Formats: sequence, C-alpha cells, structure tokens
Amino acid sequence: MEKKRLLLTIVTPEKTVLSEKPVDAVTIPAFGGEMGVLPGHASFAAQLKEGVMHYRDGHHREIFAVLSGFAEVHHDKVLVLAEAAELSKEVNEERARQAYQKAKESLAIRGADLDLDEANAALRRAAVRMKVAEFKRKHKQ
Repeated sequence: MEKKRLLLTIVTPEKTVLSEKPVDAVTIPAFGGEMGVLPGHASFAAQLKEGVMHYRDGHHREIFAVLSGFAEVHHDKVLVLAEAAELSKEVNEERARQAYQKAKESLAIRGADLDLDEANAALRRAAVRMKVAEFKRKHKQ
C-alpha cells in the first residue's frame, strides 16, 4: 500500500514557489501558533504570521521564510497564499542582518514620518529571514 502524502502549493503575488509538491509533513506559522499538518489532517483555514515554514519529504527538510498570508488544508492538499515566501537558499544572511539593523534603528529614532506598524513589520520580516539563514548555516543547505 502506498504511503499517504500531502500536496503542498505555495503561491505569492509574484510567483508560484511550489506547485502540488508531494510531502510527508508541513509546519506553518499560524497566528494561533505553529501548526503541524500530516496526511489525513482535518480541513481548516488559518491566517499566517511572519515566520518559518518547513516541509519534510522523506529525510529531506526544506525551510522557508513566510511573510503573512493564509493557509488552507483540505483533502490532503495544503495551499499557502503568502505575501512573500523565500526558500532558505534564497535568503542572504548579511542582507537580512542589515535589514534587521536598519529596522531597529528606524524604531529607535521614531521620526515624525515613521509608520510604526510598517517599521515593526519590517523588523519581524528581517528577524524571520535571519532565523532561516541561521538554519541554513547550521544545516549546510
């Protein structure tokens, strides 16, 4: 008997990152907390927050930086509609570190024209990219 698998699709406004990729498990960064999805999971929809998403395919594990959006799980299909999604190999650690520092400095200065929500979002996005870059470095991806 063939092992049940999930079909993972990740779409951003710019591109389709993955299209019906067979995987064994998916972990998504939902607002209620990190959610693990295995084949046979009950159907649900969840709002995503900036965070680390990963899937497992046998012994291979792939990690992404996901920047908000929605996820839907239905009949062993996982659809992620994200503002942005970057594979670990696409994340540049130095650029992520610079973006994080710049966002922290913007928040520290708090000029009259600073959009506080946007500055906090930029800080969270940079922090997620740094986590993904650290994972990549530790696991030599």
